[in-house]
Amino acid sequence: MPISGENMAREPEQIQREVLEKYAENFPSIYLDVVRHADLSTISWAPLMYRHPWRIIFGNLNKGNITVAGDAMHPMTPELGQGGGSSLEDAVVLGRHIGNSIIKNGGQFVEGDMAKAIDDYVKERRWRAALLVTGSYLSGWMQHGGAKWWERFIRDRLFFKYIFGFLAGLAHYNCGNLPAVSSSGKED
Repeated sequence: MPISGENMAREPEQIQREVLEKYAENFPSIYLDVVRHADLSTISWAPLMYRHPWRIIFGNLNKGNITVAGDAMHPMTPELGQGGGSSLEDAVVLGRHIGNSIIKNGGQFVEGDMAKAIDDYVKERRWRAALLVTGSYLSGWMQHGGAKWWERFIRDRLFFKYIFGFLAGLAHYNCGNLPAVSSSGKED
């Protein structure tokens, strides 16, 4: 009997059974042993979330002094391992824009400038976030692709040779430095 993700979130035994019966049946025994001996209190089920890149590029990600960051802005599949890292990038970029606004205004929070700072943060993060979401999805799609000769050719001869290196290189990114402020509230 199929069980919904909602029910599975509360039933670790069902999650373990589902993984063993449906998802890991062809795994080496060493992996199956890990699943079989997992502490049931640590098992949970959550769906992967995805936002289409064009919704990141063209979508409304802020309004006035309110914005989204991290998974709320750019949920992505785990294939590039950039979800947490990109959330930290968001924090630095948002902090930089807000910090520069506060410094510019003599240590004061000015609502109109704050809205501009948040808008600038969204403009700076939009394209990188869309690229990471797209790259992660594409990487997962290719890695989990089929076994037909042409699918293997595309994956092994084209994707891994020409595209994956670029996608893996996305991990190297300088999101800038946070502004430094002295104890007097002025920029160092």
